[in-house]
Amino acid sequence: MKSLSYFVHGFVFALGGPIILYGVVDNLNVLIHPADVLPPIVFSICAFSLFVLLAYALTRSLDSAGLIASILVLGFFHLWAIFWAVIIITSIALLAVKILFKKVRSADSHRVLNAVSIALVGFYLFRFMSMSVSALWSPVPVAIQPIQGAPAPTAKHAEAPDIYYIILDGYGRADMLQDIHDFDNSNFVTALKERGFVIPSESQSNYARTLLSLSSSLNMQYLDTAPSKGGGSDLWWPLKDDLQHSEVRRILEDHGYKTIFLANNADYSDIRDGDYYEAPFPIQLDIFSALFLYQTNFRPLAELDQLGIANFSYATHRQIILYEFRRLPEVAQIESPKYVFAHIVAPHPPYVFDREGNPMEPDYPFTLSVESHAGYVEQLQFINRATLDMVDGILANSKSPPIIIIQGDHGPGTMTNHDSLQDTCLYERFSILNALYLPGVDPASVATDLSPVNTFRFLFNRYFNGNLEILPNRQFFSTNDRFYEFTEVTGQTQQMCSINSNDTP
Repeated sequence: MKSLSYFVHGFVFALGGPIILYGVVDNLNVLIHPADVLPPIVFSICAFSLFVLLAYALTRSLDSAGLIASILVLGFFHLWAIFWAVIIITSIALLAVKILFKKVRSADSHRVLNAVSIALVGFYLFRFMSMSVSALWSPVPVAIQPIQGAPAPTAKHAEAPDIYYIILDGYGRADMLQDIHDFDNSNFVTALKERGFVIPSESQSNYARTLLSLSSSLNMQYLDTAPSKGGGSDLWWPLKDDLQHSEVRRILEDHGYKTIFLANNADYSDIRDGDYYEAPFPIQLDIFSALFLYQTNFRPLAELDQLGIANFSYATHRQIILYEFRRLPEVAQIESPKYVFAHIVAPHPPYVFDREGNPMEPDYPFTLSVESHAGYVEQLQFINRATLDMVDGILANSKSPPIIIIQGDHGPGTMTNHDSLQDTCLYERFSILNALYLPGVDPASVATDLSPVNTFRFLFNRYFNGNLEILPNRQFFSTNDRFYEFTEVTGQTQQMCSINSNDTP
């Protein structure tokens, strides 16, 4: 039994690495479900067990193996600040033992490390459990309602059109780009029209944030239950399941559609349980697991390209975007009918391409939140060319004309303050690209102000004999700290704004 004390601290440190990270990195508990901490915990404990076996094979001493494995766990799976804090506290404690008892035995090292590990991890474990219990027992912020008038399920038939729902994150409407960003996007819009797309010229998003916008569009409804259900919650993750298992997906699966989802690094829209999950890396980690490797001292190994790990880096982000554009035409060859969903996090930051598609490497740590007028316009021009090539590939590889929706979830954010409605340019944020390839549909029947909440209502009515009401177009804004308490800004989203003079990140 005495030998078990040699491994307590290492085991506790392995358990605590992900839990401490969850507690110390700002807003992780807002974005990440507590259960997402479990895979890194299992990985850390397995790594600790391996370290013990290797250390014992080298030293033939359980005492030494426990100490070596514990130090390796601290070195690889904890932040440097935690590593040095443990080393310093342990050293001071052992120095005190030396002063009091004139000598330090190996057993004293284990006792001190056990005490330090239990105190440190226990503190963060208590915080983690408190946050998790509070969040899990809170009311679900949004209760998606079953759609009334949805088309009845039918048997699978090859004549049903393939459906592509392609989100270009942060892609703004042409008139807004001209007015605010002084960028003429008419060549791109014309090129889409020449390929048969309808471009509603007055489209606006219904919400100012991706998670809210996609949850609304994919469930074909406003999130009206949010204020009463969610109160002042700032948690994002409770809405993830409503996005990933949406009404649109349910209806299409009931109609015999295969589901094909392309990987991205937005996590909540990275849907992995369809018939096909297309990813550029053999190891496509979820956001917390990737962040765990990226933020800890395991990062140098995680960044080795040959390991095939999608990590938290600009190079990975760039590869994912290029893969989505390349892979979409290829999945057109998969048996029909199919529903293909791709959330391409561009032209949204980070800005990792210049206008020619050459790689750009921002000089600040990886983030999705640094906005720039110049960077946005530069990346937008490459996204335009990649989008046209993608469309040409999908049409060329499709046996019958597909439905293709290319849509911004919201507009650019160079003048958006998610903590203040008053400091946000609503015209920029709510004006979106909306391009629809609708075989057999009269372009004149498409409303010029068609918004995301009505997109699939329109499609199901036209192609599936649905009887869905077309909802009034409405726009809502919410702040970071009260994510589900919406201020309706309908009628205020077309007021002109001027570009910020301080434009560089």
